Amino acid sequence: MVSRRWLWTGVLAAALAAAGMMTAAAAEHVVSSVTVRVSSKLEPGDTLPDIGIESSSAGEGDVSISCSTGKYTIDRAEWVTSTTKELKVGDQPEMKVWLTAGADYYFKGSYRSSNVTVKSGSFVSAKREDADTLLVRLRVNAVKGDFSAPEDAYWKDNAKGTARWEKPDSGDTGKYEVVLRRGSSKVHTVETTSTSYNFYPYMTVEGTYSFRVRTIAKSSKDESYGKNSDWTESDELYIAKEDVSDGSGRTDSVSSSPTGNTRTGWQHLDNYWYYYYPDGTYQKDSWLKVNDKWYLFQNDGKMLRGWQKRGNHTYFLAESGEMQVGWLQSAGRWYYFNPTPDSYEGIMFQNSWANVNGKFYYFNKDGVMVEGWNQVDGNWYYFYPGEGSRAADTWIDTFYVDADGIWRR
Repeated sequence: MVSRRWLWTGVLAAALAAAGMMTAAAAEHVVSSVTVRVSSKLEPGDTLPDIGIESSSAGEGDVSISCSTGKYTIDRAEWVTSTTKELKVGDQPEMKVWLTAGADYYFKGSYRSSNVTVKSGSFVSAKREDADTLLVRLRVNAVKGDFSAPEDAYWKDNAKGTARWEKPDSGDTGKYEVVLRRGSSKVHTVETTSTSYNFYPYMTVEGTYSFRVRTIAKSSKDESYGKNSDWTESDELYIAKEDVSDGSGRTDSVSSSPTGNTRTGWQHLDNYWYYYYPDGTYQKDSWLKVNDKWYLFQNDGKMLRGWQKRGNHTYFLAESGEMQVGWLQSAGRWYYFNPTPDSYEGIMFQNSWANVNGKFYYFNKDGVMVEGWNQVDGNWYYFYPGEGSRAADTWIDTFYVDADGIWRR
């Protein structure tokens, strides 16, 4: 029979052991947030390489990942995206990264985009496998480069004025800018996702026609990583006088004018400006360049003014109708419109950088020039208030920004 003394001693020992376990558990700390840094040197045409991990290889290979904390470490990583397929402009390869909690730390039940930061990449999802292991899925930033040029531009047989071209071998997913010329004169420009376009409605004059086509970005977001391709030139097509088009089917004019054909050029009617052609048609629902200035007309032929949205781009038209280029101050805010001809001239910079006379500026999603401290693509920059240019290689109060303008902790 066990004495009460020994029974009491056993209960006391168990209680002390339990208290010790509680103390150990209380000493652990939760990992409240996670940051993974990605370094990528991927280019179009590459296949996915092995993934370098942590400081021993971070930045040395084409793709590496790292973290700088004692709370957790990167255990391993693997690609979700196929490692055999050649990459093209805009691809965002996806990977899985396993994190292991450090001593005295554990992972909580769930993590979202609000507490998982992926620098130079984007967060997809996170899943805790156990208290010591967190699986993070992320995407590498889009592969940057020039879009591939279309293949073999030509005129379709037995289809008067129909331009055809082949998709780039790389499979780039941009759209196409196509320019019709008569001799050396530009006749009509169109943007399309198709690989053909009927130019015959614009062949209203006898002459030798040709076209050129290039791959461009589908949206302003795509412009951040993809640059226009080189032009692909077609052969020539001669349209005889008896074969010219009567203009039917054009998207930039109508077949007749309500005022007849006695007016040509600029006409001011009922407080609106129109632009008439000698045949009585007028410019409509399209851009027109007059004396090196661009103007935009709505569907009924009225010249537009002010803020205008066309596709994924925003423009500003002065009271005179001229398309704004360069700087614009409106309602106390500064905006910048691309001044470069033949490269999306006049589009407002949004979510993007602009190099203006050697100084760098950043414009937010609304196109407004930012000032003061701002975070761009995971990095902190300082933009001089009132002037807007990015600070570089200098101290801002007690914070140093490097030659690229980045404040590094």
